[in-house]
Amino acid sequence: MYKTAQIVVVGSEFFSRDKRDTNSIWLTEELEKRGVRVLDKSTVADDLETLTRVIKQGLESTDLVVSTGGLGPTEDDRTRDAAAAAMGRPLEYRAEIADELEKRFASRGREMAENNRRQAFIPAGSWVVDNPNGTAPGFFCEGKLGGFLALPGPPREMKGMFETFLEHKADAFGGEMLILRRTLRVTGLGESDMDRKIADLYKDLQNPEVTINFTPHNLEIHLTTRAPSVKEAESLTNPLVESIKERLEGYLFSDDDRDLADVVVELLQDAGLTLAAAESVTGGHFAHSICCVNGASQVFLGSVVSYTEETKRGLLGVQQETLDEFSAVSEETAREMVEGLKQKTGANLCLACTGYAGPTGGTEKDPVGTVYIAFSTPEKLTVRRLSLPGSRNLMRSRTTQAMLYMLFRYLRKLKTST
Repeated sequence: MYKTAQIVVVGSEFFSRDKRDTNSIWLTEELEKRGVRVLDKSTVADDLETLTRVIKQGLESTDLVVSTGGLGPTEDDRTRDAAAAAMGRPLEYRAEIADELEKRFASRGREMAENNRRQAFIPAGSWVVDNPNGTAPGFFCEGKLGGFLALPGPPREMKGMFETFLEHKADAFGGEMLILRRTLRVTGLGESDMDRKIADLYKDLQNPEVTINFTPHNLEIHLTTRAPSVKEAESLTNPLVESIKERLEGYLFSDDDRDLADVVVELLQDAGLTLAAAESVTGGHFAHSICCVNGASQVFLGSVVSYTEETKRGLLGVQQETLDEFSAVSEETAREMVEGLKQKTGANLCLACTGYAGPTGGTEKDPVGTVYIAFSTPEKLTVRRLSLPGSRNLMRSRTTQAMLYMLFRYLRKLKTST
């Protein structure tokens, strides 16, 4: 019976600032929902000796070790070798793995390179976990100390293979207590203001345990509940969630781990409204956030990235007189940008933004961090002036978040009034 686990994230790339590990977060939630307590997470470089040591320590201290990554065909993919060494088993060649790999390459009209045969070697006695979404097979090996599950690094492959593993090993899960986690996301409020609204709901609670996390764009309320079953955990969690939602009406946009863009696209779909944007300071960041959502093409007509005065004039019809008198970063320019966008696209809802992202630029009246957002609805046109802190890129993403929040507030009000 698996009651404790360690997760091992394999890959030297995870020590760079550009690569983020999301697999261990997902695996932790999946394991804890099944009563398995994750005691440790390790990120290990592509070093055979270090990886072997970490796997062995995990097997000695927990019931199950789950690794992600290091199962590819190249010399630096060493999870197979490290697992075999840690468990005291030789690697054995599985012809059926090699045959399946050759068939997969042939179906794509390609010849399999010889180094792909390295993937057919797994610790002796292991059960092969098929990978329908990639070439790297996983494996599960049960030893004297505990179980070891090796999964590939790409999340799409890893998640599907973990589900397959669960189907075969469902009876092996089930500690006395499982852990249920919920994340509520809030925007448009400061941390102290939010705490003032809801602190009395949870300050004396121990189960669920409540923690607040500040991100550059949102506030997150994390609820962690321990109970013998999912049903009991939900019975403890749901009343608190409903009370928090009531207190934070208009600010809480997600209780199911969705981003604000996902919520906005769904609200647009429900309302049957279309959206367009004119972006200066964000440089297309707003459009990117919307287009990341499945189904965005049903509601999003597009974005005009009018980064210069010339494009503001030529694409959106902003008057030269407006630019000369008020500058490109002004309420008047934002207003004309959104009016031109409305005329060009005919979208039901139009947003336009212009601002100083820095680190240079700005004026005494409108210093770096100043952003104007114009919002045109069927009822009226409004312009907001914001003063946003942060670096150049943070300014862009915070402006996007502010635009999404304006949409969210409008669409929520529209939905509740119908």
